[in-house]
Amino acid sequence: MRTRNPFVPAAIVAALTIGSLAACSSNGNGNYVTPQTPSSSSSEAASGSGSTDQKSEELPSDFPKEDVPIVDGTVVVARGDKDNGWSVTVMPSGKNGFADAQSALKGKGFTEQPGSSDSKAVFTSDKYTVAVGTPGVSVTYTVTAN
Repeated sequence: MRTRNPFVPAAIVAALTIGSLAACSSNGNGNYVTPQTPSSSSSEAASGSGSTDQKSEELPSDFPKEDVPIVDGTVVVARGDKDNGWSVTVMPSGKNGFADAQSALKGKGFTEQPGSSDSKAVFTSDKYTVAVGTPGVSVTYTVTAN
């Protein structure tokens, strides 16, 4: 008899939640940065520091950089605003991106909520709630203001 893996439905719900936030329309809001944004052209990346790494996207201008630490690496996706929340996906420069993300959030005073696993966790502070997860290598943050 085949049993059903209870993690699969939770993973589907998480993927749909993150995907729906990432797919939100910007409605002309300049805080939504995507690879198609003119400011992130390949010619600009080529004229940079001479690095062969993929150019990192800029975080939205109102992203709470001082309050929500993001792991070092290449920002692949950065979208959102304070009213609707932010979604940021990073390709970490180290091998322990998810563990580094957890450690950095705890270091900033965030409290890890019950139900965390080795691939997803929710952290809260007085100002923000941060859901952080990894499907493998990349680390995705979903940040909302409280």
